[in-house]
Amino acid sequence: MDQAASVFSEQGSATFVSFTPSLSARPVKFPPTRPELCFVIAQSFVTSNKHVTGPIHYNLRVVEVSFAAAYLHAKLNPPGTELPQDAGPLGISLQGFHDAFFYHNGGSDYAAAKSLTKEEELRRLIDITKDTLTREDGYTREEIASVLQMSVPELEQRFMSRFPVRADRFKLRQRALHVFTEALRVVQFLALLEGPLHTGRTDTTQFNQELGRLMNETQDSCRDLYECSCPELDEICRISRGAGAYSSRLTGAGWGGCSVHLVPADKVQAVKEALEQQYYSKLDLTDEQKEQAVVVSRPGRGSAVFIVEGGQLS
Repeated sequence: MDQAASVFSEQGSATFVSFTPSLSARPVKFPPTRPELCFVIAQSFVTSNKHVTGPIHYNLRVVEVSFAAAYLHAKLNPPGTELPQDAGPLGISLQGFHDAFFYHNGGSDYAAAKSLTKEEELRRLIDITKDTLTREDGYTREEIASVLQMSVPELEQRFMSRFPVRADRFKLRQRALHVFTEALRVVQFLALLEGPLHTGRTDTTQFNQELGRLMNETQDSCRDLYECSCPELDEICRISRGAGAYSSRLTGAGWGGCSVHLVPADKVQAVKEALEQQYYSKLDLTDEQKEQAVVVSRPGRGSAVFIVEGGQLS
């Protein structure tokens, strides 16, 4: 996704990236708002060393999401049907389950199955996930293997031999709910941006707050369901919201790194000062790090090809 945005982004627009049925990207304009909106990027200076923590963080989430897809497929789709293979790290994904579920539940009539809107599909998937994956405390290897009708060694070979993973229980419910609710938030955010445009001549605080609500829900889900936040990111989000941001959430893979904040233009300085006083002042940072800690950002264009002929740009 990051690479696609780096290539396809256009000046002044967000970019909606889709990977199904194939890679596509299109610009999405932000409507004019009053107050004007800015994005603020704040660095936590927490480094997530994936080589060290991967087995209990990043790698584990990949396995848990793949387990969730296979488990839901085994429980809800017709016996003997295959979960579609895709480009996911382990060859299957919740997107594959999503497509297979609505295909089979449409009586193998894909046109009929697609009569639901994307939002309706996702809401149904959220409901069936809650009804099917009921264990809040996670599932053991033995429980998952039993549903998938394979032995534990076969399960480990299929899902846990590609990269190191350390866990006794796997939180399939929480990971699947994060994926489906986050997809729903993307659809809702897009619908807001592409809905009736504001002229900017009237106060759009309610619209701004609705965008912010969706971003805040993402942070809550990353923290509570996907468990990829960290105390420092949580603190940055709390400070920023308290200083006037409509929303604050982590960005990237999580467990450190950066956060992104949707801020009224007239509150940007207050947010920056609050972060400096309440967070960065407590860290031992170099002058260069302090300079790079907070960046006010507006959408820019992606990569471009420059053709040089005779030492000159053509």
